[in-house]
Amino acid sequence: MNSKFQSLSLSIAFVLLWGSGVSAQSNSVNCMQTESALSYWRPIRESITEAEHDANQLATALVSCLGSPNSELRDRIGYELFTYWLRNEQLSQQTKIDLFQQLASNIDQESTANSLLRSFSALILSELLRADNLSTFMSDSERLKLLQQSVLALSNESDYRGLVEDIGWVHPVAHLADVLWRFALHSSLNQQQARLVLEGVRRKAGVTTASYGFNEGDRLARPVSVLIVREILPALAIIEWLNSFNSPAVMDNWYDAFASIEGMNELHNTKLFIRALSDQLQDESINSEIRAMLDELVAVFTAIV
Repeated sequence: MNSKFQSLSLSIAFVLLWGSGVSAQSNSVNCMQTESALSYWRPIRESITEAEHDANQLATALVSCLGSPNSELRDRIGYELFTYWLRNEQLSQQTKIDLFQQLASNIDQESTANSLLRSFSALILSELLRADNLSTFMSDSERLKLLQQSVLALSNESDYRGLVEDIGWVHPVAHLADVLWRFALHSSLNQQQARLVLEGVRRKAGVTTASYGFNEGDRLARPVSVLIVREILPALAIIEWLNSFNSPAVMDNWYDAFASIEGMNELHNTKLFIRALSDQLQDESINSEIRAMLDELVAVFTAIV
């Protein structure tokens, strides 16, 4: 055998064996065993654009890393690998369907012990929705069910942590809001779904149990700004929705906010949200009545100091 040909054959055989070994091993890697998981996933992340990986087999194994207490496994490895595979069309339609089902189940895990898995599953779901918008793999009924599920998960979210020392980003409110943002951008969005998006945002925009400090207001505002620009709903529906912010939930009027922690939380969070929404729409051409309503709300909250 020609030596050059023999060398080439051996190289090809090595790549095929290595790839099959990676796929088999990925099914047995435990992401809760941090050091061994990092040893396994780091080389894959570092060679993401160079090596021949079976992304379809790796993807389902990587889901458990989204709940790891190690930020590198969640953020640098988990999020970046999923984003790369999805944005470079390296996952099959079936793999996307399987991921959608796994991740949708994960956002139903309500306990604080599951906050990381819930939060980062939502973040990857937002990427899956982006992919679905480009090449549909979800049915209309599946998409509606996921939207309903996401709205409920956001409404029930009780973990308001953002960036935490020794853990990294938790941020479930922001990540669940990102799912609604991707729904707002989706080409199949209809008026019923748009109203669900507004409902989900409204339930968390002015919460009284925590004070947002990690850009949650901006993330919650994004889906609403998209709906307003796209004009999915009649202007009157948006104005009526915005008008709901004129009245607080836990007091008679906004000036009573200074008498309680819950009141100050609601005032703080609502101010952040309204200002973020106004800022995001500053350079957009939107309905004049919606603009006037937003300006009025900004003025109201600016006056409360």
